[in-house]
Amino acid sequence: MAKSTVEEIRDVLRREIAEGYRPGDLMPNERELAERFDVSRNTIRETMIHLEALSLIEKTKRGAKVRTPDFGIMFQELTDYFDTSARSFTDVLNFRRINETGAAPLMICHVTPDQLAAIRAANDRMVGALTAAEAAQADYDFHYGLVKAAGNTVLSRMYDVLSVPLKYYLEVGKSQELNTATAKAQHDRIIAALEAHDTAALSAALSDHFQHSGEVLASWLTSREQRSEPITIWPVQRTPHPTQQP
Repeated sequence: MAKSTVEEIRDVLRREIAEGYRPGDLMPNERELAERFDVSRNTIRETMIHLEALSLIEKTKRGAKVRTPDFGIMFQELTDYFDTSARSFTDVLNFRRINETGAAPLMICHVTPDQLAAIRAANDRMVGALTAAEAAQADYDFHYGLVKAAGNTVLSRMYDVLSVPLKYYLEVGKSQELNTATAKAQHDRIIAALEAHDTAALSAALSDHFQHSGEVLASWLTSREQRSEPITIWPVQRTPHPTQQP
């Protein structure tokens, strides 16, 4: 779908704000922007409303001023690209696996008693959940607690702003097969490794947990799409080319 004039100008200004402006800088006024892009001032006014909605600028008596970026709002636009395809389900699970297993050493170093208690409480809530939505929320809270324990603000922020699609995929999975007992046991193993400050054990527990989740997801996707061969979730395996003899 072709972009509107407002969207095209908005994207140009968004890029320029990111590359050439600092918080507090004033933007050109409406007249200057209208002359530059050869459009009406109403078009520029609508464009500035878009930028303001994205928290990139704020209106002042002196004109539009660049704000400190709100990355949450920016990342929220990513949710438009999530769907119910097998690729999206696979990518979301692997996104979580890569980040959480990779952050295991940080979790060991930075986890606090309060964070451990919150992680354990989320696991208990998952077992007692009465609906798939409640179970998905508790499961998300468990893994979000692990991410918070890593102490990496960028990673925590990513999970925070992607919470809606992440919980959606968890809920879809739980509505198909709750498998709560297995998840609870695997979560307990993760908690035990974290509490013991054992990096190797935590990495292994996380890897096994995501491997199991991948197998469950692959089975469901294969059945949903009526495929003759199971979907490979992790790792991506390719048939090697035969070695040519000289």
